[in-house]
Amino acid sequence: LLRGPNGVGKSTILHSLRGSLKLKKGQRIENELLKLGVFTQDLAQELDPSLRAVDIVTSYAREYDTTISDEKARSVMGRLGLRGEASLRCIKDLSGGEKARVALSMFCLKPSNVLLLDEPSNHLDVDCIEALGSALCEWDNNNDSDNKKQRGAVVVISHDAHFCKKIPFNVVGTVQDGKLTLEQRETKSSDWDLFEGRSNTMPNSNNNNNDNDSDNDNNNDNNNDQIDPETRKKLHNAPRRISKIERLVETCEGKMARIDDEMLANGHNVEKLTNLSTKRQEEEAKVAALMQEWEELEQLLAMHTTTTTTTATATAA
Repeated sequence: LLRGPNGVGKSTILHSLRGSLKLKKGQRIENELLKLGVFTQDLAQELDPSLRAVDIVTSYAREYDTTISDEKARSVMGRLGLRGEASLRCIKDLSGGEKARVALSMFCLKPSNVLLLDEPSNHLDVDCIEALGSALCEWDNNNDSDNKKQRGAVVVISHDAHFCKKIPFNVVGTVQDGKLTLEQRETKSSDWDLFEGRSNTMPNSNNNNNDNDSDNDNNNDNNNDQIDPETRKKLHNAPRRISKIERLVETCEGKMARIDDEMLANGHNVEKLTNLSTKRQEEEAKVAALMQEWEELEQLLAMHTTTTTTTATATAA
């Protein structure tokens, strides 16, 4: 796991490992058995906008496995949230999140023994994040056709604590002040203190945190006094509302999966397919609205946390 605040060079390290960025010093040596799988934040922007999503995924996968069928590609895309007619659209007609899922589908279908992932949970819904985390957790057990455990490596950049806790990392790298510090250990809760814009410095275990607790509580009260009543109410209800949104999105995804099954069963009934497609679009619109609300609530919570932490730090100084 590579952790650290935004803008400190985590993605640069990943590009260097990938070989897409020239090193200023030293050298990058590849083992002849290396099969590198890469998923980065900008991968979706490299897709040909004129091609259908399923055609891009299938064509890419067949470069490594000629037996990959359209059905296999669509199955993987479906598990990542690109179900039904969504996989048949051209890239130019997809949203940013859908393009990211196309790129992730390509990544999943490429046989690899080293995986590099840059913020893989961005643009994914709850079910997809759960599935990806579980797949990465079990990855080295399922990547060998001879049923012998194949050793591999996973390097992940992520600010998503929930996602990362699903993966049994044994090395944690901290990027700060132009340096990478590696520790051979599992992740711990304090690893996320650098995330969500809360701090640009490593937490100091020698700080007298207990001495500042009462001051921080007072600062939180003062900050809350400065927030208008409507925003304060949103902040108070945000965690509960986010939990509800997760359940609502899960319900919509379940409905869409059932609609997809019906569409497959009625492949030659144009009228039925039209009605089912309309219902699916309605569910997609609900999910999009819920995800937008979720993102706004997360931003509101992050901004409030940043403001509170900044005020507390200034008071402590």
